Amino acid sequence: MKTLGLDLGGTKIAAAVVSDGKILDATRVETPQTGFADVAEAIAGAARSLLERGHEEVAAIGVGSPGPLDYKAGKVLFAPNIAGMENAPIVAELERRLDRVIVLENDANAAGLAEHLYGAARDLESSLYMTISTGIGGGLFIGDRVIRGAHGLAGEIGHMTVLPWGPIGGDGLLGTLEAIAAGRSIARDASYAYGRDLDTREAFERARAGEMKALEIVDNAARFTGIGIANLAKIFDPEGFVIGGGMSQVGPFYLDRIARAAASYLRGYPDADIRIAELGTDAGVIGAAAVAAQSLR
Repeated sequence: MKTLGLDLGGTKIAAAVVSDGKILDATRVETPQTGFADVAEAIAGAARSLLERGHEEVAAIGVGSPGPLDYKAGKVLFAPNIAGMENAPIVAELERRLDRVIVLENDANAAGLAEHLYGAARDLESSLYMTISTGIGGGLFIGDRVIRGAHGLAGEIGHMTVLPWGPIGGDGLLGTLEAIAAGRSIARDASYAYGRDLDTREAFERARAGEMKALEIVDNAARFTGIGIANLAKIFDPEGFVIGGGMSQVGPFYLDRIARAAASYLRGYPDADIRIAELGTDAGVIGAAAVAAQSLR
């Protein structure tokens, strides 16, 4: 069954026709910063360009969007990096423009579902996806289901408090995992420690070179990420964890530190099976298409 997946990001909109987790055709366009109407038309335009390339039989389209979302109303309540995306009725607008079934899903949930069904966790019944990039997000999956929670907030793991009265995060709360261990948090701490602006890449380069200050920053972020994984393992007990996002590409230098930290906070409990995401930047569109396929079934 062919469905179409859309991954809405702050700088680009990726679109793909997908069948059983395999991309058959794809395109991408820039994300407008001129208001919701232009964003909706850009999304619709990307979808139309694929539908008109011999994929007219596609009956459902999934949209992975940053949130928070109102699933019942089909709205994006707030997308911080996209101008005009506040209380945005994205489902109704795309249904009107495309005359297809439109299904809305959180972007991290979509990417995690792709990894659960077709990627690093495809052999597991339950998995928890953690994306570590500029921010930290995630998703929980059992069977072929996305666990959303009563208010659609399940999987917002970056916003759990791990250090009361710690640094402030983008949500205005103190001591969240994202505020301590996200990519921009590492860059913030490195810039303070070195007295000039450093990005995350340079912080890791300096850590690899053995510089004490950079190593302390990287070790601290890994330690709190490990604490987060240990907490999630004790609460949800998934069969495995999948780590995706830009910082998963750092490799064993960082991920081994996370695994050791998680193990130290899981003494007496089963070890966390931590895996690296396999689908890369395609996960968002594959997962969005999978949500669309589920809606038809």
